[in-house]
Amino acid sequence: MGTLFKWLVLMVLMMAPTAQCLAGAWPQESGKGQVIIKLEPASADKGYDSNGNKASLGKWGTRNISVYSDYGLTDRITVYAKADYQDFKTDSTSYSGLGSVEVGGRVTLAKTDTAIIAVGAGVEGLGKGRRSDFDQATSKGTDTELRAYGGKSFKLAGKDAFVDVQMAKRWREKEADQVRVDATIGIKPDPKWMVMTQIYAGQTDKEAWGRAKWTNAEVSVVRHLGAKQDISVQLGARQ
Repeated sequence: MGTLFKWLVLMVLMMAPTAQCLAGAWPQESGKGQVIIKLEPASADKGYDSNGNKASLGKWGTRNISVYSDYGLTDRITVYAKADYQDFKTDSTSYSGLGSVEVGGRVTLAKTDTAIIAVGAGVEGLGKGRRSDFDQATSKGTDTELRAYGGKSFKLAGKDAFVDVQMAKRWREKEADQVRVDATIGIKPDPKWMVMTQIYAGQTDKEAWGRAKWTNAEVSVVRHLGAKQDISVQLGARQ
């Protein structure tokens, strides 16, 4: 199974009660939440075959719009929901419509002023969109995920910074199960700005399906807006 090699440009609008739009390991405060709207146009003309060699993809393009929202039930429990609209076309298939809907939550296990550990679970279903770039045609069935989170805030060159690492196991009803590792490092050179580098990696189970591996790197800049800095705009690129 091949892996895509692509460039993706994304634009994100985040609306949260403070300038620090929370995600990853850190919970929302009780009674507070956020909404994240993401636009992701992407295209590719090269992929990797089963031997790891570059191969032509022909036509491959996608435009995704997703809406993510989370809310603090308590200071330790955060629930979330996500839905996305997909419009993609390749030489062999195309689809426009609801991609999927995902709901879940995370629970803080331990927290200090600078570090946090949490666990979470989610269920993804509905829609007929692809849930991975290499999925065949459109995804079906229900995906279930367990995820562990770890976060640490610190000072870097005198500026506020953080690192967030996540590991997940995803069981898929109609496709190969997956193991995922996501990592983010961010720094705020100014109270109104944040720069982030993110890595998304994973692989499918080999035993039943053959194995696909992927690693995507993303660099982005976030600008906080408004008198209360409760609106943020993020612009980045992913390969």
